[in-house]
Amino acid sequence: MKIHEFQTKKLLADHGIPVDTGVVVGCGDDVEALVSSLGQPENYVVKAQIHSGGRGKGHFIDGIGSGVQRVHSRMEVVQLARKMLGNRLATRQTGPEGCRVNMVYVGPATNFCREFYLAIFMDRSAGMPVIMASSAGGVEIEEQPENVLREYVCPLAGLQPFQARKLAFSLGFNSEATRKSFLVILENLYRLFDETDASLIEINPLVETADGRLLAIDGKAVFDDNALFRHPDISALRDPAAEDPREIQAATHGVNYVALAGNIGCLTNGAGLAMATMDLLNANGLEAANFLDLGDNSGAEAVHAALEILLQGGDLRCMLINTFGGAMCGDMVAKCVVDVFNEGRVELPLVVRMEGARAAEGLDLLRAENTLKLFVAENLRDIPQKIREAMRVQ
Repeated sequence: MKIHEFQTKKLLADHGIPVDTGVVVGCGDDVEALVSSLGQPENYVVKAQIHSGGRGKGHFIDGIGSGVQRVHSRMEVVQLARKMLGNRLATRQTGPEGCRVNMVYVGPATNFCREFYLAIFMDRSAGMPVIMASSAGGVEIEEQPENVLREYVCPLAGLQPFQARKLAFSLGFNSEATRKSFLVILENLYRLFDETDASLIEINPLVETADGRLLAIDGKAVFDDNALFRHPDISALRDPAAEDPREIQAATHGVNYVALAGNIGCLTNGAGLAMATMDLLNANGLEAANFLDLGDNSGAEAVHAALEILLQGGDLRCMLINTFGGAMCGDMVAKCVVDVFNEGRVELPLVVRMEGARAAEGLDLLRAENTLKLFVAENLRDIPQKIREAMRVQ
């Protein structure tokens, strides 16, 4: 589960991490009254609140600039905030259609002399949290891997003082006062990460002001959905309006679904097979419209719902069914496909690769349905070629 920047800042502040002050403005709010509570700073920063990184490099569909802008007067803040609210902001992560902006964060612009990147996330390959830090904070940190420091933390022992000091010196905090401030921030950040079952807590940038203070002026947090039952306070921060309705719908059926920007709808079972399918398509120059993992214990209701969700994609050119039957039998999946395609009179080409329990019966059922534009892949390697054939006859 993702939350907004202003919500992340509240969590940071509650855990003893200094943040810049600001107000959140929503559609229908009195923008001028809220902004007046900030006093009279020299400059303001206005930031669109959507679940996406790269807002400062993004652009509004209606052409009013990026999602993060600095202005010089209260009147400019009010005008810009009103233009942002209800507009759609497009970033590299949202795709060209962008996301609707329902809230805007406004605060005094912070003057600083240095900016840093600081994050903690779960490295699943290592089986432990890793701290990532860089003295080159701000946008596009992923394009500067040579400047990124990594410190792995044993989840049983927790963050050790020597690890925090090592990062502080490596980042160039030579002033004792600033170094101590960083150590406190890092210790509190790890405590927040650990106590909330977070998948990611990120500060970008963490800035150093001219007088040596450290401030978090942007933040991002992602939490493990499977642990939300332990954190009703975190769960209450969910903003359904900022999420893809298809992802919310899928979650109600126990289906793992993530919308992507491609044109091939993918239905698979098992996270390993789903990821392998994504890799296979990408390696062959094909683009998936989604990641979808049914899980091996999904019943007909979940499969039916997953297919309907997939067909909501607006730019699909092909559907791919790639399943390995265990508890979830191939003939059950095939019957759901036939029902959904016939109910919706779907004419989309269908590429199918089935293995495992009752796969042969499932394929026979699909072949018997003459309304389907069916292409059967014999194995994984055969899938890209069958997709290309299917797209040619669409």
